[in-house]
Amino acid sequence: MKYRNYLIMLLLAGSLPLRAEEDGKDLFLAAMNGKEERVITLLNQGVDVNSKNGSGRTALMAACFSGNLRSVKTLLAYGADVNAADSAGSTALMDALIFGDEEIINLLIKSSANVNAQDAQKLPLLERAKKSNSEKIIKILEDAGAKGATPPPPPEPTAEELAAKKAEEEKAATELAGKSKKKR
Repeated sequence: MKYRNYLIMLLLAGSLPLRAEEDGKDLFLAAMNGKEERVITLLNQGVDVNSKNGSGRTALMAACFSGNLRSVKTLLAYGADVNAADSAGSTALMDALIFGDEEIINLLIKSSANVNAQDAQKLPLLERAKKSNSEKIIKILEDAGAKGATPPPPPEPTAEELAAKKAEEEKAATELAGKSKKKR
């Protein structure tokens, strides 16, 4: 019984490593819930700071989505990939936009977050920010060089449009030729 209690204490204190698949899950949950001490313990035990869950989401994404600034700072200090994308193409900066924490957004940008990243639907960050109607966040992104959606190229002209344009050009050429003959 004495050893069992000691083992439980060690597990709770984070002194014994968990299985690898549990480590990433624990790091994700600790970051999401703002349990900075647990985040540090797991990282010091060698948990991969960039481990991903089944959807490809990282602990940094979870911390940004939940607005846990201390966890974000800790994960970045341990080398979290600020531009990692999940299976939907979302990044930590996109998650920070959802929570709307300007300090986290600025920190990610200072940590080289790609302000022109696009998700799987090709929606740029700036367009996401515009949907939130936060003028401050829009300005932060624009000041960092974020670009909006590029307009699609103009459609190719149809056969009818090409024929009409050619007829107009021929008519203009005929009129111009007629005016030159009159001047002589």
